[in-house]
Amino acid sequence: MGGIPLGEDPLVGAQRELKEETGLTAGRWQPILTAHLSNSITDEAGIVYLAEGLTPGEPEFGDTEQLEIRKLPFVDVLQMVNDGEITDVLSIAGILKLATMRRP
Repeated sequence: MGGIPLGEDPLVGAQRELKEETGLTAGRWQPILTAHLSNSITDEAGIVYLAEGLTPGEPEFGDTEQLEIRKLPFVDVLQMVNDGEITDVLSIAGILKLATMRRP
C-alpha cells in the first residue's frame, strides 16, 4: 500500500508500490474496490487492485520502510482479518471483497 502524488495515474502508483514493497510485477491488473476514507473531511480515495500473473523480483524499499514479506494462503489471510491481526482498513476491505468475488 502506498500513496501517489496528486495527478498520478492510480494504476501506475499501484504498480510502483507493488514492485518497491515486494519486488513483484504483475501481468494483469483489475480494480476491485474504491473506498472513500473519510468523506466528511477529505476527498481522498483508496483504490484496491487485484494483481495477477506475478513475476518475482527484488524489493526496492524506501529509506524509512521496514517491511516483512510473507507469502500466505488466502484462507490464512482471511483468518488474520477475522482475528484482528490485519487492521488496515483498505487491506481489510480488499481482502473481504476478494473473498466475496471468489465464492462459487
